[in-house]
Amino acid sequence: MRRSETVGIAEVQAMLRLVAETAELWYDPTVQRRYTVESLCKLLPAKAGICFTFGDILMGGEGCCGHLVQAGLDESQERLVKTYLSSGEPADPALPKLAEITAPVVVARRSELVNDKLWYASPYYLELREPLKLDDTLYAKISVPGKVISMALLRAVGDEPFTERQSQLVDLCLSQMSWPFQPDDKPVDPRLASLQPRLRKVMQHLLDGDGEKQVAAKLGLSRHTVHEYVKMIYQQLGVSSRSELLSQWVGRV
Repeated sequence: MRRSETVGIAEVQAMLRLVAETAELWYDPTVQRRYTVESLCKLLPAKAGICFTFGDILMGGEGCCGHLVQAGLDESQERLVKTYLSSGEPADPALPKLAEITAPVVVARRSELVNDKLWYASPYYLELREPLKLDDTLYAKISVPGKVISMALLRAVGDEPFTERQSQLVDLCLSQMSWPFQPDDKPVDPRLASLQPRLRKVMQHLLDGDGEKQVAAKLGLSRHTVHEYVKMIYQQLGVSSRSELLSQWVGRV
């Protein structure tokens, strides 16, 4: 690997921080997706990013794509992308090659999937990407039981293409994510969304089986503080004991 393509320690640390921060948003998978896309756009950087559950309509089938989560698109751009996801037209020439690569997480640069000549002459580029003013792409797919999560990070026309180093960093990040394994239609209880971030952290540890002493040690808090947080969680969620909390919430978040 060339020196310029070497992944730096600081870059790896930034990606691992993103994984940890995303895990703290466990109460809402859509929020996790959006935060992942927004953060990757800032870290790489990229002009825009999209994430959705893959539907084979993009490969000539009939299966619809799941809900679009995006960052960096204005309203008109978002409409164009949604139209593409609902029809699969014009076909993205990079997808057949991407589909051939089988692994739990696949991250590939556009230039690895389709050459410049085919890309810039394709109806997909001329009818969709030029109007969007978006060109180079870092494609990603995460294969989990029953579904494939698709993600694309996009740079503006004229920007430098993504590098192999950046591809490796995104691969590292997505390989550590847990949210793709959660159901797309998982209900979000408004009581969870209303909990303050520090209470969500404590609750996640409780659901993982930790006692108050363990939670205090892991979060660097006093046992008294954790005990008070637990009382607040019980009050806001309408439960009166740890056993009641676990019976209501284990398996739901």
